[in-house]
Amino acid sequence: MLIDFHTHHEHQAHNLINVLTLHVTPALTADDLPDICSLGLHPWFVQGDTWQDAWQNLVTLASSSQVITIGECGLDRHIDLPLATQIEIFKKHIQLAENLQKPLVIHCVRAFAELIALKKNTKSTIPWIIHGFHKKQAVFEQLLRHDFYFSFGAAILCDRNPVVTAIAMLPDGKFLLETDDRTDISIEQIYDRAAQLRHLDVEALQTQLVKTYHQLTGRF
Repeated sequence: MLIDFHTHHEHQAHNLINVLTLHVTPALTADDLPDICSLGLHPWFVQGDTWQDAWQNLVTLASSSQVITIGECGLDRHIDLPLATQIEIFKKHIQLAENLQKPLVIHCVRAFAELIALKKNTKSTIPWIIHGFHKKQAVFEQLLRHDFYFSFGAAILCDRNPVVTAIAMLPDGKFLLETDDRTDISIEQIYDRAAQLRHLDVEALQTQLVKTYHQLTGRF
């Protein structure tokens, strides 16, 4: 069984768990939800005049059985939305995830210090998963010390990316794999590369990640 833990595209295959990530708008309805999904307000798409309405809709939809994680949500210093507003919205996601006991899937760009501080200060008990991680070894080690989980994607296909060292040394149970918004790569490619970096055969990696997925989400 393959798991694409974070994707923005629908893929159908008998041996694939495809976790579709949706940005919630006021217009999204329960009928729009696929069988397995993650819901959140992505900081890129937050609209200053409508995000409160979108948030109320997220609260309504997030308890649906199809919703296995909350996000993606998070902090991004490369966008115009004020960081203070981003933190306010992110804190709401943290509380919602805690209330529902569903993992938090996080987008973070140049705000890891703030992210770690929020994790410490909120004393959150649910898993926090950094999706698409591709930062330097020092950032990875700091996040690992604070009990973050990781979802790796296309970055592991590049030999020069420091994340190839990170995935090779991670303990079992601390990561999953994803394609994110890429249509030019497959989850099979990501699995093949991850297995190579961890010196495993693909079948053993599949077994390991199904176990991790179950531990994080309670799903098979």
